[in-house]
Amino acid sequence: MRLSLSSIAAVVLIAACAGCQSSGDESRFGKVGDFTQRIMDSVSGDTALKAAKRMESQYYPDERREGINRLVSRPYGKRPPYTTRYEQIAKYDNDYLVRATAIRALNRSRDAGATDVFVSSLDDQNDQVRLEACKALANIPDERAVPALVKIASNTSENRDIRIAAVDALRHYRTIQIAKVLIDIVGERDFSVAWQARRSLKAMTKKDLYYDQNAWLQYISGSAKPLG
Repeated sequence: MRLSLSSIAAVVLIAACAGCQSSGDESRFGKVGDFTQRIMDSVSGDTALKAAKRMESQYYPDERREGINRLVSRPYGKRPPYTTRYEQIAKYDNDYLVRATAIRALNRSRDAGATDVFVSSLDDQNDQVRLEACKALANIPDERAVPALVKIASNTSENRDIRIAAVDALRHYRTIQIAKVLIDIVGERDFSVAWQARRSLKAMTKKDLYYDQNAWLQYISGSAKPLG
């Protein structure tokens, strides 16, 4: 049965009105919004089942990526069982772009249970996968990532974007050792990496000593509690 545009509009309006009756209850409003989106997707044929089938395409990596991106763009796609499947894909898919897309989906979902995948992906051979892992750890930190993040951040031969993402992620680990790593990077000639190191130091210390390495070293060694 094909619905007219007016019928679709009526369905959306009814759902929106139901949300207006939530009396400020955000959780209920979220459920109504999710329900409304499902109705709209069902009417348009852009369903979760269709996206899931694309995600499981055996022969076409682009289909798998599109399926993941479609699912994670919806509220229900940021919860199990979808996030569980993203983790599996991030670990085992033989296409690096699919793995990177799955990691990005876990990051977008803010899945704190997926940090094992993020940490292990820091050693992936592909730049895009490592980049997405660093970005995810910038939002969802894990102490086990510190050695690999320091290695990436300190490696001047590493891809610049990956280094920047690793330096960004290091802001979560408020120790003198990490501060010294960032101070070393502040003095680098690559301004984009140095700028991110300065930003991470500002986040850690609530101070801004710009790109003066000596001033940063004096601060962290002279203050009783330089990192709060």
